[in-house]
Amino acid sequence: MSTESATDAWLVEGHHAEWQFLRELPCNVLLEGTVAATDAVLHLLQPRVREPIVWHRPPATLQLPGGEARTLIVTEVAALNRDEQRTLLSWMNDAGDPQIVTTSSCPLFGLVEAGLFDAALYYRLNGVLLRLAH
Repeated sequence: MSTESATDAWLVEGHHAEWQFLRELPCNVLLEGTVAATDAVLHLLQPRVREPIVWHRPPATLQLPGGEARTLIVTEVAALNRDEQRTLLSWMNDAGDPQIVTTSSCPLFGLVEAGLFDAALYYRLNGVLLRLAH
């Protein structure tokens, strides 16, 4: 077993069906877990997403791509402020069909329940939700 496949199996343990789905279809995915775990899965997922890829990493202000992006990766999506959340949701509605891959080191649904994260955006982002082992 190669190092990558061993790492792959450990990271996606309990999510085999979802991982297979992600390998075959470019859908939106929300990765929840430690920064190390989400970064490792992003590394495994990156060769399987559509290019060109645009990244957003906090604390940078959200800058959304024009029509060139096929995949947008947003790390620590919970760090987006209200205006950025609205902007991202609006962009998703107008951008066609880019794949959005997001990460969060905290359970995002808890923020939705507390009114701190936009519910409509949450449901658009988690076409597939992977809660990663810590």
